[in-house]
Amino acid sequence: MKRIPPGEGQKFFPSFFPIFLSFFLVLIPGFSFPAQQAVAQRAEKEGLWRFDRLAQEATLLNQRGQPEKVITLLEPHQGDAKNDSALFFNELGIAYRRQGKISQAIQAYQSALARDPENPVVMKNLGDAFYLNQEYSQAIELFQKILQANPRFQQAHSSLGLAYYQLQRYQESLEEFEIVLKLNPQDEQAQKFREAILKKTKGQK
Repeated sequence: MKRIPPGEGQKFFPSFFPIFLSFFLVLIPGFSFPAQQAVAQRAEKEGLWRFDRLAQEATLLNQRGQPEKVITLLEPHQGDAKNDSALFFNELGIAYRRQGKISQAIQAYQSALARDPENPVVMKNLGDAFYLNQEYSQAIELFQKILQANPRFQQAHSSLGLAYYQLQRYQESLEEFEIVLKLNPQDEQAQKFREAILKKTKGQK
């Protein structure tokens, strides 16, 4: 059966409240910072948050289907020691994946996960990249970890089902697609794989 690449998962990260809060406070009538504090905040905004702003630009470019522009925008900054933005590396990974550069996508997602180890979106994207690289065992390990904390993460169940299917672990694959169909009875991919597995395993019990 033709392998269907899994989706990338949600690409939204928490908003950057510290930036907006600082901006809001400055606008309050009668509110003022001491000069030193204002300088420190400006330096932080231009330094620490610079990579998150780049990542937000990259998010828009990825949404417009322009991964080559994302790579051009982000690659010069990926080796910066101050770059602690998980979103930055997640968006870079998405761009690499869309360009078919799976090994580079894996490295980018791993860099994102190193900065935000429990982020289920990054784990999902890294797992999907392992899947596309035919590293199914690594993908399964990540999908299982996601589902321990987020048992209703439908896309993770679907990707786990696909990985089990590629390893011919049909019963486990069927269980995952059954869960997907409970969460979303209209999921066409889950329906197709469920039918294919039932045909393959008919009479094997």
